[in-house]
Amino acid sequence: MFDLMSSGFQSLNIIENLKSYGITVTLSGLIIVFSMLIILILVMIIFGAVMSRISGQPKKNKTPKIPKVKEEKKSQLHVVQEDNASDDDDVIAAISAAVMMMYEGSGKTPIIRSIRPAVKSSRSAWANAGVMNNTRSF
Repeated sequence: MFDLMSSGFQSLNIIENLKSYGITVTLSGLIIVFSMLIILILVMIIFGAVMSRISGQPKKNKTPKIPKVKEEKKSQLHVVQEDNASDDDDVIAAISAAVMMMYEGSGKTPIIRSIRPAVKSSRSAWANAGVMNNTRSF
């Protein structure tokens, strides 16, 4: 009878050892993984700073500064065309109407300084997006 009792206590002791061993392995694994991630992040930040200093490019601000524009209180939309522009009057009227609809109800009156056709790129829009995505800095 004592043999059965002692074997039961031994199996209970083994289970407790396995539980503590599992907790120890889990916690040490988590600590090692997260400490290595932190070290990798720091290495990448330092590497980026060194490379930007070597290339001579200034560090980019996360929030770009937007220049303040003086608002003019006018009752009409003013379209100023360049002398060499060869735009149709219909295109100018459509663009002017679209701009006026955007500013409707804001109390501001926009001034269109010039209307020029966009320069056609040799790449498609998807190719341009891919190039920009793959070549942007950290």
